[in-house]
Amino acid sequence: AQAAAREGAPTADGVRRRLPRRHRLTRRAEFQALFQQGRRIDRPCMTVLWVEAPGPARAGFAVSRHVTTAVRRNRVRRRLREAYRLTREAQPDGTAVVIIGKPSALDAAFAALVAELREALGALSRSLR
Repeated sequence: AQAAAREGAPTADGVRRRLPRRHRLTRRAEFQALFQQGRRIDRPCMTVLWVEAPGPARAGFAVSRHVTTAVRRNRVRRRLREAYRLTREAQPDGTAVVIIGKPSALDAAFAALVAELREALGALSRSLR
């Protein structure tokens, strides 16, 4: 007899959905272009690199190696992705961003992460005008 299938481990901050592929940066060259040519918005828990790019708003996620273990880096990445899902309407079309998580993103309240990202994307919108 086998045990019944379980629901699995709980997800970080209620993450349930994936970000559609057309809204993600997927190629190494796209990330490299942002790291080399992107403008920077620094916040306590994250750094947002951005450039103008044709098409819909797109995002990629990275985490600093200052976040010590892979488990912690993955958790920060999941938290940032979910915060982005909740705030992506603040990002203007025609831009691409890479959101780089800092060690403080691991311990910050999720609502604070969302507010910080919303404010950073708002600053991006203002700088385009």
